[in-house]
Amino acid sequence: MSGCCCRQEAAPKTVRLTFLRKELLYDSQNYAYVEADVMGEEKQHAKHMLADICEEGNVDRVSRILAVVHATVVEMLYPFTKEAPADAEIDDKLEAPEQYEIELKVPDGMSQTTVKLLSKQIHEYMVYRVMADWLTITNPAAAQTWMGRAEDTATEIEKSKNLRRRPQERKMSTF
Repeated sequence: MSGCCCRQEAAPKTVRLTFLRKELLYDSQNYAYVEADVMGEEKQHAKHMLADICEEGNVDRVSRILAVVHATVVEMLYPFTKEAPADAEIDDKLEAPEQYEIELKVPDGMSQTTVKLLSKQIHEYMVYRVMADWLTITNPAAAQTWMGRAEDTATEIEKSKNLRRRPQERKMSTF
């Protein structure tokens, strides 16, 4: 009996993760409100600045951080996001896109549930990094907590990224 016992690798699947700016800002604003609410009464000005994280002027800093964190996540997902360099001119203009996208080329065997988990983890990571950055300005003592959350979430993203789930193949019995 002749036949190929080797399984050919299927072409990678393209998955686009989209993170809506308004959702990221909404979560950042909610966390900032709660964080400001639990600050002591003696820090009234800091509380006000923290709660106003997404207000005019302040949101510019948040936009810059979101851009950095988005680029960081793309780099964290390197095996799935790598692309050849293109002829381009890159500047440092402030950008506030309506959405942040990440295009992944994932192996055929990657589970849809893993991709969904990655999406949720990335959203949280982006919000935690925004909070950590803003708190370094308004409440440095709390910034470490949020950076710790971001680092823990980055570790979880790495774990999820490296999960490989393929359909289980059973060897044929000789009996």
